Amino acid sequence: MAVDFEAQGLALGARAVAEARHEGYFPVACRTGAAFGRAVAVNNPGVSRMRHVLPYGALDVIPVYAGWTLQPGEIATAALAGIHLGIEPTWGAQTMWGATGNGAAVVRRVTANGNLSPSVPADHLLLPEPVAVNRRAGEAIGTRIWVPSGSGYAASRSVLAGQDYCYIGANATDWAWGGTMPGASAMPSVIQPLAILGRTPDRRRHPAVAIVGDSIGYGNVSMAGGATGWDNDVDGNSGWVERALASRVAWSNLSAPGDRLDYLTNVNGGAGARRTGRTNALRRLGYTHVIHALGGTNDAFAGLTLAQVQDRWLNWTDELVCMGHRVWAVTPPPHTASSDNWATLANQNVTAPGAVLVQMADWIRANARAYGCERVLDLAALVDNGAGKWRVDLAASLGAPPTWDGVHPSSMMTQWIAAQGLLTPSML
Repeated sequence: MAVDFEAQGLALGARAVAEARHEGYFPVACRTGAAFGRAVAVNNPGVSRMRHVLPYGALDVIPVYAGWTLQPGEIATAALAGIHLGIEPTWGAQTMWGATGNGAAVVRRVTANGNLSPSVPADHLLLPEPVAVNRRAGEAIGTRIWVPSGSGYAASRSVLAGQDYCYIGANATDWAWGGTMPGASAMPSVIQPLAILGRTPDRRRHPAVAIVGDSIGYGNVSMAGGATGWDNDVDGNSGWVERALASRVAWSNLSAPGDRLDYLTNVNGGAGARRTGRTNALRRLGYTHVIHALGGTNDAFAGLTLAQVQDRWLNWTDELVCMGHRVWAVTPPPHTASSDNWATLANQNVTAPGAVLVQMADWIRANARAYGCERVLDLAALVDNGAGKWRVDLAASLGAPPTWDGVHPSSMMTQWIAAQGLLTPSML
């Protein structure tokens, strides 16, 4: 039986998840989360789809859908007019993704209370019935949502973008993870599972990571000219956290570009869907670890003082720790301006927000464990020259500057960070 947490009350929702955990269900897939508007393959304007590696394998799965996208003011009211799971290795066939989704035996239909087109109202979590998959460790499944033409398609509108969720653009090749969606059709979100719960063949409970951060945690890299973009590996992982986990540990990326501690804390009442989405998912879906990658970067950009950023960080960290997660805090990277594209230290200047971030990194480094964090992932120490500036000594070996905009690491710097052992699957 599908469970709609909000409609049936928080007590029932908590009991339902407790029962699911007792039966061995927990997040088992990579490349899940919200606000995923990147590198999504498509073969017609009414279909969105994504590939999810199962690092532990799975006997059956429950794709969890949410009525929020972690973007402020975003409300997902669409009927999911046909949710389908595809199974490797033949899922790439075009027949799988035909208009009805019934073109290949590898397709599994997903139902909620027997309904093939369930809806997910705003602020709701929907757990469809389990779907049998029987996958081995390292294999993958695909999720696909079909939005038909007509009223169902028109109803699937993005509040922020003013466009249909599942209209992604038709220029991506089948399951090509190297490219990105064109800017004209890049969406704040695509309806994809917030998480995929499952039971594993070995019947063991494995680590499940939630990444909570801003654009850097979300996977943005800086590109020449200062624009932000993606740098996906073969599995579609972008950003240093996803690349470091390397599809060997289940994760959901609950980050959103531009996010601030101010949006997620009770200090100012939170910020609508951004707070609702994260706290609901983190409390209920069985994550074991949280990569706490909100070090106050965007709060500092907004003019908050060091004391205010520290206050918000403590408030949010207290929530994460009290949820029972093993919280790993990330120190924020520098923010500088440069007159020579970050080629030299002499031509870098620490900005006013950057000065706050240097102090935040020092403070997190010194205090995070005392406030309940299990570990500090010292990103700042890895990329900072020791004086609040981006390291430039790596430029020759990287073949690129450490950053192109002073805050997001460049693509090559991102790959270097991921390879330094700051975060590895064996640590979890």
